[in-house]
Amino acid sequence: MTRRRPRVVLVHYTAPSILGGVEQVMGAHATALREAGAEVTIVAGRGRAPKGVRLARIPEVDSRNETVLRDFRSLAQGDRTKAHDALVERLVRKLRPIFTRADRVVVHNVMTMHKDLALTEALVRLARDRPGVLIAWTHDLAWSDPQYSSERHPGDPWGLIARAHPGIRYVAVSDERADQLASLAGLRREGVAVVPNGVDIAAALGLSTAGARLAERLDLYRADPLLVLPARLTRRKRIEAAIAATAALRGRGRNAMLVVTGPPGPHNAANAQYVDELNALAESVDGVHLLYALGLKAPYRVIADLYALADALVLPSQSEGFGIPLLEAALHRLPIVCSDLPTLRAERVVPLVLDGTA
Repeated sequence: MTRRRPRVVLVHYTAPSILGGVEQVMGAHATALREAGAEVTIVAGRGRAPKGVRLARIPEVDSRNETVLRDFRSLAQGDRTKAHDALVERLVRKLRPIFTRADRVVVHNVMTMHKDLALTEALVRLARDRPGVLIAWTHDLAWSDPQYSSERHPGDPWGLIARAHPGIRYVAVSDERADQLASLAGLRREGVAVVPNGVDIAAALGLSTAGARLAERLDLYRADPLLVLPARLTRRKRIEAAIAATAALRGRGRNAMLVVTGPPGPHNAANAQYVDELNALAESVDGVHLLYALGLKAPYRVIADLYALADALVLPSQSEGFGIPLLEAALHRLPIVCSDLPTLRAERVVPLVLDGTA
């Protein structure tokens, strides 16, 4: 028997294609939920959904919809009109079929902001019918923001965003927001879950597919720091010094990692023995990755990805004819830790130099 996919509905005034922090976070949630196997629907009044995510466009969900704006202007003056009540009924009617078939409805900001109070009121009513289904994901709180003080009035619907509602679970994006929400709404602080926002590291850094795959395989996103050594496995590169530095950092409680990108030098038969020595050293220090020993090749695009990910370039060479990695690292604004060699000083990239005993 095939198990039904969980149905998750995300709600915000606008969809992720509209530029905004909440939209960006909701888009990331939608994509992650879809990849985890959920059937995801975004309810919004404007914009487009991410690939593979269904969009249920309801014009009256948009805070810039003309009907919503008229209601907003009336409410800002303290007037609850018949048009507001009609708008609530219309939203309840349109949302109910979506709400009824959902396993979870995650509402971003609408439960604590006043940009479309008819939508807030409609969701409060629907939540009463299905307790535990609606999650109020709280980024901002209008009631606590001084810039909105003239638009707040006693009673409902204004007070809907200032108190907790039965059947709704609350999430905040930071400890500060959780503290504010608990204080405002009369919730127990431990009853407000904190789920910080995040970023798609690969997208933010512009990593290639191969680079992102390598970072995930080696868990490089968790490195602290990540050191990169783009060199062939030859003795004059003194890769053992970089491994020793990684071990020292880990001994101080850091989650240091080192990635050495190159294969053995092709012209010296003695390199095979050096590779065996390096493999033994790498196996003795967690977080040291010799790509050659792992059967991985690093084309230039992946090396560029490693520069983007890294916290520092290390180049503890005994000698260098030129030192191209220093120029590449400088283009990435990457700190450089290298041996104190005249050749490397001549490149004028102001590295942090180490003496020959480093």
